[in-house]
This record gives sequence, structure tokens and C-alpha cells, in this order.
Amino acid sequence: MPRHRPYIPEDKKPSARKTLADSWFALRWIFRISKPYFLFKVFFAIDSSVILILEKTFLISYIIKIVEEGRPFVDILPMFLPVTAVVIFNMLFTSWMEVKVMPKWEEKINKEIRLTLYEKAAKMDMAKYDDPTFYNDFVWAMQEAPPHMFTALSSFCTLCSTVAVILLMGGYVIATDPIGLIFLGVTLLITVLLGLKSNKRMMQREEERIPHNRRAGYIKRVFYLADYAKDLRMGEMKEMLYEDYAESEEQEKAVTKKHAGPLFFLGYLRSIFWDVIPFDCAYMTYLLYQTLVVHALAYSELYALYRSVSNLQYDLTWMTNLLPEFQQHAMYIGKIRTFLETENTLPDNGKQTVPTAGDLKLSHVVFAYPNVEEPTLRDISLTIPHGAKIAFVGYNGAGKSTLVKLLMRLYDPSEGTVSYGDCVLPEYPLADYRSRVAVLFQDYQIIAATLAQNVTMGADVDEARVREVLHKVGFDEVLEKLPLGIHTPLTKEFDDEGVNLSGGEAQKIAIARVLYSNAQVLILDEPSSALDPLSEYRLNQTIRELASDKTVIFISHRLSTTRMADTIFMLENGTVIEQGSHNELMAQGGKYAEMFNLQAEKYR
Repeated sequence: MPRHRPYIPEDKKPSARKTLADSWFALRWIFRISKPYFLFKVFFAIDSSVILILEKTFLISYIIKIVEEGRPFVDILPMFLPVTAVVIFNMLFTSWMEVKVMPKWEEKINKEIRLTLYEKAAKMDMAKYDDPTFYNDFVWAMQEAPPHMFTALSSFCTLCSTVAVILLMGGYVIATDPIGLIFLGVTLLITVLLGLKSNKRMMQREEERIPHNRRAGYIKRVFYLADYAKDLRMGEMKEMLYEDYAESEEQEKAVTKKHAGPLFFLGYLRSIFWDVIPFDCAYMTYLLYQTLVVHALAYSELYALYRSVSNLQYDLTWMTNLLPEFQQHAMYIGKIRTFLETENTLPDNGKQTVPTAGDLKLSHVVFAYPNVEEPTLRDISLTIPHGAKIAFVGYNGAGKSTLVKLLMRLYDPSEGTVSYGDCVLPEYPLADYRSRVAVLFQDYQIIAATLAQNVTMGADVDEARVREVLHKVGFDEVLEKLPLGIHTPLTKEFDDEGVNLSGGEAQKIAIARVLYSNAQVLILDEPSSALDPLSEYRLNQTIRELASDKTVIFISHRLSTTRMADTIFMLENGTVIEQGSHNELMAQGGKYAEMFNLQAEKYR
């Protein structure tokens, strides 16, 4: 009985041309990384099929012929011994390759594919994250596509071995008695037509199951993702989810039951035509007639023809499944290709040397995110002298974080320019300019590595300096309790001896990263959001001390942090509406003063 084809919704099936292009892309990539692996996989697929036919068809046919002719047993040996030796050697060789050699090659290929994807991801424009379609495909490519590179090769190897079998068996049948091909053609026609009808029915079933399956999948994620853990334990939501899950399962079961009868009937008919009618009965009857009545075939030829046409039947049907298989792989591989072939829109062809220190200047800057009509920033012009301590403040959506992204050159302005020193930012090599900027993002992350590595973030570890910045951010008390000091693993994801930090402790690590760097521009996005007032005061003093000769840019909702700034820029609706020192803005009695007084009321 032929296997079922993989289910692929019609609206997602790649065209034959795209399937070929994507599959060829995967095969070329694997061949480039490891030619021996590629060639051995193809050779092994063909070799295994040919040896199996040699052993199960022609050797047995030869033995029957020897018996049929009444020849002595020793006449079997000239073919039996070489075939047996080839089979034993092939088994030993392939076993050794699969256990000892192939895993190393596969590890090398997987590593290079992953590193290529990681390198591309690290250099990808931030604007790509704003495109939901591209981002979803990017995540899909990173998670699912690499394994499909290997399965595409497996399907190609299957194709090669199938073609080899068809040529070998087909040649024998044509040379001996081509009538068998007529029986084969009728059988294939009927089973393929029934298969198409069965596949269409399965597609209908899967399409009806999708909404119920998605709902059940969502509920499953709620129960295992840490994001929902506290809500599940503190409320009654789980009871509602239990009911929703049970309902989704019942609905999915009803869809399965609805299609079970027709699918069973089609499958049964397909099995009947495949295993019994017309092939087994009709073709075997024909062969027996040719052997026993007409005496046109020897018993050995009867056996060899029956086995050959059976193999042809199996392999030709197998080939009808290969296109859907390749289409399934191409759905994933195509996303890898799209991801790797997408060019960054942020130019990186600057040649100027980035100065060690320089003023930052924005001139009539306008910025709108991709696919958004309304600009987030509108005609902003300001100068930040080197060594200045400035702050951007404003309510949510005012444009503070967007403005800082332009200073980091994660984006270029839609209009206007941003310059550092004597040149606009695109005139500098991107990596060189960004090395002058250190950032504490509001949504910083602690990585699964040691405390020291979390501070240095890939830079060389100067243990004395790591301890110094940790002391400056008030981490001493926690550090004393860590079993391995600055070499203690953070998070328990990969190490049971790891340590999970509180929100405030983690934020101190993130601040230490900024202070550890040699950057001349420090950007602190909500640096004290998880700190208590005392830690916040210490942080401000630390920044004054360690960054006295550097430019420091604060973004904060807590205006107590911004009081230390030389200049405060108040943003609203993407424009600067006020600027000055804290005292100057308080004296003006404008929006900044109003915002500050509202916050101050909470502490009185």
C-alpha cells in the first residue's frame, strides 16, 4: 500500500518552478559545506536499492534457474558468494559511516547553516522587525527551516534511488516481457486517481480542523509559557481554559469523525486495487499462463518479472509522493532564501574615521516607521555637546525612544540629518560608529552566561574592572552571596547552579554593562525603573563619577532621575516643546513643571 502524501494547503503550495529553485538552493548549500556528506548520501541511497534488488530479485531468480535446470549446488556459488560478500561489506561500511562519520558531517553542516542565519540576523535592519510578515517568516526560518535542508536532501536521495530502480527494473521487464508494463500502467492509473480523491478529502478535513487545532495550541502555550504562570496561579482562568480546551478537542473529534467514513472507503479501494486487483490477480495469472501453458517463460523469469514489476509499481507510486514532499520542504527553505537574500535598506558604505569624541546634532529630523503614514518625529533640531548630560522626557508615545534609535543609527531619518562630530552618520562605517555608543535598553535581557560575561557582553574580561563597576552600581551585597563570584552562571536554563536575579538586581547588571564599555556616548533608557529610591540616588552619583567626560543621554518617566541633567528636552507628539535645565523648566511652569509636580505629589 503506498504511503499518504504530506498535507499542504493549496494556497500555500509553492509552484513547481519555485519548488525546484528552493530545493536546488538547499542541495547546493549542503554540497558546498560538505561534498563528501552529500555524495555519500546519494551513493548510499542508490547503492542500498540496487543491492536489495540484486539480492532479493536476481540472486533468487538465479537460484531458481539452477534448481529448474537440475544443475549441481556448486553452480549457485559463483553468484551467491559475490552477492553475499557485497551485502555484508555494504552493511558493515554503511553502519560504520552512519555511526562514526555521518554525525560529524551533519554537525558541521548544521553548525554552518545556523551560524549563517545568526550572522544575517545580527546584521538585519531594525526596520525588518516592524514588518510583521517578514518577521514571522524570519522566526519560522530560524526555528524550522534548517532541519528541512536535510530532509530535502533525503528526498533527493530517494529520487535518485527510485530512478535507479526504475531504470534497472524497467530495462529488465522491457527486455524480457514488456506486457507487464500494461498491467502496471492500469494499476497506477486507478491508484493515483483514488489517491488524488483521498488527498482532496484529507485537505478538506485538515482545513476544517485548523481553527480548533489553533485554539488548542494557544491554550497549550498558556500553560507552559512563563508569561502566564503568575496569572494562572492567582486567578480562576485555568478552569475556563480547561473547558475551552475540551470544547476544541470535541470539535476537532467531530471533524475527524465526519471524514472518517469516506477516507476509509477510499483507502480500502486503493488497497484493493494496489494489492489485489488488477495487479496480483491479473498479472500473476498472465505470468502463470505464459509459464505453464505457453511455456514462453521459465520459473526463474516468472519470479524475476513479478518482483521487477512489483518494484516498479512501488517506486513509481513513491515518485508521485516526492513532489508534495519537495513542496513541503520548499515552504520552509523558501523562507531561508527570502531571509538570506533580503538586502538591508540601511546603507553601510561610510569611509570616514569616527572621532573619539564629538557633538551629536539633529537637523530638521522627521521620521516615520515603515508602513505608517503619521511621522513619529516632526522637524526636530537640537545639539548635544560632547560631555553633556541631557534627558529626553515626555509621556508615552512622545517619541523619546524613537529619537534615541536615530542617535544609535538603528534607523535613518525620513527627512533631515543626524551628525556626530563633523560628519553625518551614514559617512561613518556602521559598526565603528555604534562602537562609540553604549545603550541600556528599557527591555534589556540577562543572557544565560556568567555574571562577568553579562557585564562585558563579549568584550575581554578585566576581572578588576568588572568588580569595580559592580561595586559602583551597588551590587556588592549580592556579589558576596554568589557561590562563584563574578563567574557565577546567571539563569538556571542550562546550569542547575545558576542564579536567577530579581528585577532590580538584573537592572544593575545592565547598567554595569554600559559603564564597563569604552563608549563616549551613554544612552540610558529608563535606567532606574526597577530600582528603589536609594539605588536610584546611587546610580545617579555613579554616572556622574564614571561618565564625567562622556555624553550621557537619559530617557525617563521618573523625573527625579532627570534633575541631574544639564539640559532637559520635553517631547510631545514627536516635537520638542520645552528645553532647559530642571530649574529653568520649573520656573517656566509649563508641561515639564506640570509633569514633575504630579509625580512629586506621590512622594509627599
